[in-house]
Formats: sequence, C-alpha cells, structure tokens
Amino acid sequence: MKKSRIFKIALLLTLFLGLASCGTKTGVVSFANYESIVTVAEAGANEDLTATTYSGVVTLLGNPTESTYDSVTEQGVMTWISGESTVTVLIIDDIVASTYSTNLYQDIYHTPISGAEDIGIWQTVIRWIAYYTFYASSLFGILQGHFYWLGLLIMTLTIRTLGWPIYAKSNDMTLKMQMMQPEQQRIQEKYKSRTDQASQQRMQMEMMELYKKYKVNFMGCLMPFLQMPIFIAMYQVVQRFPLTNTSVFNGGVTIPMNIDFLWTNLGSTDWLPNLPLAIIVGVTMWLSQYLAQLRTKKNQKNTRYQNAQAQQTQKTMQFMMYFMTAMMAWIALGNAGIAFYWIIGNLYQLLQSYLGQRGMVTRQEELRKRM
Repeated sequence: MKKSRIFKIALLLTLFLGLASCGTKTGVVSFANYESIVTVAEAGANEDLTATTYSGVVTLLGNPTESTYDSVTEQGVMTWISGESTVTVLIIDDIVASTYSTNLYQDIYHTPISGAEDIGIWQTVIRWIAYYTFYASSLFGILQGHFYWLGLLIMTLTIRTLGWPIYAKSNDMTLKMQMMQPEQQRIQEKYKSRTDQASQQRMQMEMMELYKKYKVNFMGCLMPFLQMPIFIAMYQVVQRFPLTNTSVFNGGVTIPMNIDFLWTNLGSTDWLPNLPLAIIVGVTMWLSQYLAQLRTKKNQKNTRYQNAQAQQTQKTMQFMMYFMTAMMAWIALGNAGIAFYWIIGNLYQLLQSYLGQRGMVTRQEELRKRM
C-alpha cells in the first residue's frame, strides 16, 4: 500500500475515533450525561422502559454530593456539585420527576465568556479579545448601537494585521526554500545511488551548507505556528461571544447587541441559513490554497528534476487542500459567526498573497545578490 494511501486512511481513522470518543462516560457529571437523563414527563406512557431510575442516574453521574433520597419511600432530591456546575434531580417512586442544572455546558465552545478575575491566562486572553470585539461593535463609541458583525470584522482585521510580520517572515522563508530547491534536488540526485555511510554523511554536510547559504533553519519553518494560539483564542471568542451577556464587558450593565447579518444572525447554528456562508467559506479557502499552489509551481518551473519524495509531498498537499476546504465548510454550516470570521480571514489572506506576490520578484533578486 502506498504511503499516501496509508496517510489518508490514518487521518480519517483519527477523525472517526475523535468523534466516537465524544460520547457519555459513566459516573461523571457532564453535559452529555445530564442530557441522557429522561424524566417521567418525557418518558410518557413508557416510563418504566425509558425513564431513568435512581440507580440509572447514579450510574450516569456517580454518587451525589448532597442527597435526601430515602430508599424506603424511593423519593428525594439529589445534588451533584462539580466545580461551578450543579445538577439537581428529583426522584419520585424511584423514577426521575424533574432535573435542573446550573453552569453546566456542552463544552468550552458553548460556554459564555467569564468576567471573573481568577480564570487563568488563556481565558484572560480570550476575554481581552472579546472586550475588543464588544467595543469595536459600536466603532469604539461613535455609533449608537452595537453591531456584532462590525466588531467581528474589526477584530479579525486587527489580529490579522498584527500577525502580518509573522506572515511576511514565513513567506520569506518559503521563498528561500523554493530558491534552494533546484540545488537541493541536484544534491539528492548526486547521492541517489550511493547508500554507503560515507556518501550519506557527505550528502548531509552538503545539505547543511546549502541551508546555511540560504539562511534556512528549522525555527524559521515554525513561524506560522506562532499565530496558532491567537487563532484558537479567536475561534473560541467567535463561538462564545453570542452566548455571553454584554454586562461582562460593560461593568455589569447589559447593552443590547445586534447579531443580525443579512438573512441570518451571527449566532445561528441552523445549517440551512448558514449554507450560503459555508459555500463562500469553501470557495475562498479553496481559491487561497489553489493560488498558493500555482505560485509554487511557477517558482519551480525551472526545476528539471523532482524526486519521488517531492512528488509525493505535492500530492499530499493537494489532498490536504481539498480536505481542509471541505472540513472548514462543514464546520461553518454549524455556526454563522465562524463562517463570517473565516470569510473575512480568507479574503484578507488573498490580499496578503497578492501583495506578497507583487514583491516576490524584487525580493528574489535581493536574495540572489546576497548569495
């Protein structure tokens, strides 16, 4: 089996196992387990078959923190306390009569942003970004109302602009690697049939000299990953902002936030109204990656030889382009705010790529003069 096929199967298997692991766990106070509890009213006529009993609740949530349940009368109130979350269940005749929870959310992406001071560094960064989004939504006090789409637009453009130096440095490193590729492939071709240890050591030394000549290093290749923590924080903000009361950002005073946008709202999780935005996400994402591949091929047009590894890498990158495009479009179906955020980001990336391409020829000449 080819390596590319093994890679694809492993990637899809990992995704499947990740989704499969999102189920309930016994003896844990969680949103999934709480949602699994069925009350008498929900069970209807088949309460003996489908309603959760006392033992069923304990199996799902574990032993209660507080309990007035009497095993003789088979009734009472049980309470579970886990961190800031509480779950209360009323049992009558050994059957769940009612349930109640506070501060129990499906996951971090469905949790309102906290205004507490002791929430840790990561949550503090998320809150700062959310603060900025809130104040930007009124154009920093110039407008009378607060418009979520405007705050999201300004926040996205601001973060992307602040990350431009990292993008420029990463783009410069990519350009250097493309320039050195013909020489790199000549070295690989030179030692292609030499498998002895001495030849392999000489090849490694020549490769190291080549990296030194073009000033390519491992740390430079990691530059794009420096932006990942901020992008992850922004993703959380976009997911959680519509769930948060604006009093968190406004000294305890709630101000109405307009989340409407065109035919939908940016808090919508309904796939049908989100479908046009998801399609735009897919198109802009595919276009951005497709143009990047075209630029790479253009810069490699003078390369006469491509070894098997380079060809395999190119095929893998093409597969990832389609996979990432489909995945982002699928996620965008479930959240209009995420879709809008990605559309702005993709369009901004297209602008970055266009401006970077315009200066690439000049930059290539500068780098050649220094070599």
